[in-house]
Amino acid sequence: MNIKEHIEERLWNFIKKNYNSENYTNAILDSIQFLGDLIRDKSGLESDGQVLIGSAFGGVNQKIKMNKLKTESEKNIQKGTESILRGIYSAYRNPRSHSKTEDSEENAVEIIIFINHLLKQLDKSKGKFTPELFLERVFDEDFVQTQLYSDIIVKEIPEQKFFEIAIEIFRQKNNGKINNIKLVWDSLNKGLSEEEKKELLDIASEELRYTDSLDTVTKCIALFKNKWTELDTDSRLRAENKLIKSIEYSEKDIFGRINQFGKASAWIIPIINTTILKPSIAKSVYNSLNSRVDDRQRYVLDVFHSYFEDLDKSLTEDSFNNVLKKELKNGNSIIFNFITLHYDEKGQLEFKNLIDNFVDRDDDELPF
Repeated sequence: MNIKEHIEERLWNFIKKNYNSENYTNAILDSIQFLGDLIRDKSGLESDGQVLIGSAFGGVNQKIKMNKLKTESEKNIQKGTESILRGIYSAYRNPRSHSKTEDSEENAVEIIIFINHLLKQLDKSKGKFTPELFLERVFDEDFVQTQLYSDIIVKEIPEQKFFEIAIEIFRQKNNGKINNIKLVWDSLNKGLSEEEKKELLDIASEELRYTDSLDTVTKCIALFKNKWTELDTDSRLRAENKLIKSIEYSEKDIFGRINQFGKASAWIIPIINTTILKPSIAKSVYNSLNSRVDDRQRYVLDVFHSYFEDLDKSLTEDSFNNVLKKELKNGNSIIFNFITLHYDEKGQLEFKNLIDNFVDRDDDELPF
């Protein structure tokens, strides 16, 4: 019999080395190890043998449930499965682990096919924890956006699964709401080792090195902004440059709606004090402020005005205040309204004469 045709590929890949070498006893032991690994993975337990089976399937708080456990028949199936699995260890694994046994191919085929049947049944069961179910909770529309809620659901993750879940969340970061993902990410980081955190930084650096997606860049900033400078220098500079190039395409209309470029380029703000590309940011912001395009001006005033003084140091030929003065002379009501609303009395002194004599350019176009 070609056993490969009668069992699942995942099980075959685990046993094939010993099976093809005609080491049938070890092939049987491999299949039982694979079964135990699946039970540990599904239950979140780390024990082995009878202790693992009892903790996973027995008692009043089963980690793995074969069904809803409502009817007597369903409860019997649960108990029967526990008994069968206990028997697998007692009758098949332990004798082969503790004494010399030489199994025939026929014995191996019969036992391994039976193990394969049990694997299929376990696949239908409901475990205490699975990565898939956890990720559904992360991307749930009813996710409660608080750190408390995030900490509670992260507690369900077995300790040995933290890093695996962190990698999967990073891979799927573009599929959910970033505020929810960030909360879970912060909760997960409490349980990661320094080595695992470093590996995540390496993964992020590699993605930023080649991505063309602004969404990917912004999500990486959200997840790694406190460790941004620990990313590979070439990767983060490339990412920052993509956002800076977007500033001059960023707009905010009269109704307060910001376009996609604007939503992306605003993510330069959380890392603005760590970047060496401030001269480029200053130039892009200056160009938008000096563009005479209302929506571009609204955007940079809204997002970058708190940084004008700092960015001004990076301008070589002009200053932001000179642009503001020029726009006031030209009757730009957007600039007038912004200065009078956002600058205190001291801040307005430099513009006082222009404010006092301001004439809205749009008023000149009225027919009355």
